Amino acid sequence: MLAGSDYLDRLIGGDVFQSYLSGADYHRWHAPVDGIVRHATVVDGLMFSNLEWAGYDIKGVKSQAFYTAVNTRGLTFIEADRPALGLVCVMPVGITEISSITLTARRGDRVRKGDQLGYFSYGGSSLALIFEPGAINHFTVDAPKNPEKQTIPIKVNAQIAAGN
Repeated sequence: MLAGSDYLDRLIGGDVFQSYLSGADYHRWHAPVDGIVRHATVVDGLMFSNLEWAGYDIKGVKSQAFYTAVNTRGLTFIEADRPALGLVCVMPVGITEISSITLTARRGDRVRKGDQLGYFSYGGSSLALIFEPGAINHFTVDAPKNPEKQTIPIKVNAQIAAGN
């Protein structure tokens, strides 16, 4: 659908920040930057999928990257007002029975950092942020030492990275 588009091509080789949302977590997502929504769409995909080699992966931690490729997901591309940040993609991903991605931001909308972009109707899912190469200087959130047993809560609208 978007393969070969300028939107996707600009993100190749960039940084990805992906988080897991348990059923009890907040299930709305917000703009990480000020800017203009260039494109917003939902890509239909699978449900209840896990990587076979991951074995019994009840939390889905080992399958996170797999989910972004095959499960139902949203794609909201925002052209950041700050040129050094370039294009940012916000990708909510439905996991297990969650394929209820509702986008509330539309193409052409001006969004401010923290504005709602969409929501899931039911818990347990993932959210990935994808940045252009060179846009991120460093991430400010540490990865858990053992992601299968530990999670590090991130507050809504908290800083996750510092840009160049």
